[in-house]
Amino acid sequence: MLSSNSPRSAQDFSQNLRLLCGYYKSVAMVCRSLDINRQQFNKYLGAQATPSLFTLRKICAFFGVDEDEIFSEHESFRALLNRQRTAREPDSAVPTDFFPSSAQELSKYQGYYFVYLMSPSGSGEVIKSITRLTRSGNKILSKTYERVRLGDDQLKSFGINKYRGFCFASSDLIYIVEREYLSSRGYIWSALYPSYRSRFRFLNGLVLGVSGDNFRRPFGAQIVFEYLGESIDRRNALSSCSCFPIDAPEIPSEVRARLLIRPSEGEFNLVPPLF
Repeated sequence: MLSSNSPRSAQDFSQNLRLLCGYYKSVAMVCRSLDINRQQFNKYLGAQATPSLFTLRKICAFFGVDEDEIFSEHESFRALLNRQRTAREPDSAVPTDFFPSSAQELSKYQGYYFVYLMSPSGSGEVIKSITRLTRSGNKILSKTYERVRLGDDQLKSFGINKYRGFCFASSDLIYIVEREYLSSRGYIWSALYPSYRSRFRFLNGLVLGVSGDNFRRPFGAQIVFEYLGESIDRRNALSSCSCFPIDAPEIPSEVRARLLIRPSEGEFNLVPPLF
């Protein structure tokens, strides 16, 4: 990677940063999310300054890119993003008949969910995110938004991790496969028990993923989906998402009971219970 102090590197950084900001509604929204002064951020965009290491890491975490990537030559960086965006198309990475078409079977599951799982990085904490399942042709697609705190808690600044994928049914289970939207660095696989009721509130199962810390460790955990409906106030719902202690009021008691299931003595497999 070029030194961040070199003129060429600073110019590439500013162009790459402007490109990333173009995926959001406004630069002002990015600044608010990062809790960075707009005037200072404009200096980054204008190649008049480069951020400190702390601020750089906060910017990279928000956009889901690596530090060496954001300082790379601009055309290479643009090509990298284009490759990642192309690879995110639902049908591009797998044969069309690899997964069953389950749109009709899963139609009742369309809508928004709060999703809860034990954090692989924070002991005794629960990640609360929001997922939407929608039908597109003969497929059910998924979008997940995970609101994560950046840096020191006192800064009260958040980043949004975005995941996209698809949902299908097989062998009396519901599967959701997603990966990080911008960086494409991690996959999340969820297997859920279906509900045989016409109206339901919770779906529970297991998730296999990769931790969001620097170690990128694989993990498995209980996961719970709480159905919210097909139409919600998305802004308010997302603002209620974060990482909470297991006994926090933001975690419903029904969810807590499902997340705290442990294998019985002598058992080594993590199996979600039927409720």
